[in-house]
Parts: sequence; C-alpha cells; structure tokens
Amino acid sequence: MSLHSATVPPAPVLFRVNRWLSWLENTLTLCAAAAIFFLMLVAVFQILSRTLFGTAIYGYIDYIEQASPIFALLGVSYCQRLGAHVRMDLILRGLPKRLLWAMEGLAVLVAIAIITLLVDSTFDNFLRAWYRGDSSMDIRLPVWPSKLMVPFALSVLWVRLLLQTVDYARLVVYPDAVPIAVPMLETPEEQARTEIEEALGREGRTGT
Repeated sequence: MSLHSATVPPAPVLFRVNRWLSWLENTLTLCAAAAIFFLMLVAVFQILSRTLFGTAIYGYIDYIEQASPIFALLGVSYCQRLGAHVRMDLILRGLPKRLLWAMEGLAVLVAIAIITLLVDSTFDNFLRAWYRGDSSMDIRLPVWPSKLMVPFALSVLWVRLLLQTVDYARLVVYPDAVPIAVPMLETPEEQARTEIEEALGREGRTGT
C-alpha cells in the first residue's frame, strides 16, 4: 500500500454525490445550450418573416423574456464546478496548500450565505407571481415558470457550494489529497499549455 493511500482516506460518498450532481449540472447546461439554439432559430425566422412576408411572430418579445432565465442561470452551477467564473487568484496561487484550501473554503461559505438569501427572496417572488397570476404584457404568458427557474438554478448552485465546502474541509485536513468536488487551480504556464493544446486540437480537426 502506498503512503498516499495510507494517509489520505477515500471519500466514496463525496465522490458519488459529486458524480450525480455533475450529471445534473451537465444536463441543465445542455438545456441552456438548447434554449439558446432554439431562440437563435426563432430570431432567424422572425427576421425572415418580417423581410419576406411583412409579419412577425406574435408575442416574440414575451417568449424571449420568459426564456431568458433558462440560458442565463441553468449553467451557473456547472461554471462553479469548473471554476469558470471570474475570479482573482493571483495571490492564492502562492499560498501553502492547507491555507489555500482554507481560503477557498471561506470564500465558498460566504457564497453559500449570499445564495441562501437569494434562493429565499427569489422563491418568494415566484410565489407572488403564482398567487397573483402575473402574466406578460403582450400575449399574457404566465410568468411563474420563468420566476421558478431562478430559485431552482440557485438551489442547484447552493448544493454545489455545500459539496465544495465539504471537500475543502477534507483538503484542509489532508492538503495532499486529490480534489473531488472543487476545481483545480492551474498556474499561468498550465493555463497557456491547455489553451495551446485546445487550439492545436481544433486546428487538427479542421485540417482533417
């Protein structure tokens, strides 16, 4: 048995929960991408119909407004998992591992507190729209589905943040353990190498 496996206990529950949550995040991100593609087709049809036939899609603006939360928020937890949100980590890169994981965990705890307040307030907003029967201005579409999408997406993000808190706590105790539910920080050299490999891969696929 290696020293690494002897000193760092496995975390099968964390691994399974992260795998299930990652599947959910991937599915929601695909739904967001499909919504963007569908709205692009609708926009093209809108332009063609106005140009060729002098007519427009009835309630086009209402449909766009109701679909906005889908592509704006469904991928937010996926981005958190990958560490793709805008962040300043220049100072963190030089910290010792244990302190690094502690600082990352503290930032996630602050995010959990903020997201908790947002989930509560946005769900109340959904309930008001549900009870009052709020609708869009033009074709009277009910607005509660789009308002429900906001607390749902934020709740998925909340679960991701909670999972990352658990993993950061594990990494504080075992700083040399392999991260499971948190993104890996890359050095500028590693980021440049990754971007070059991705660019070369795209060029290779294009050339073939």
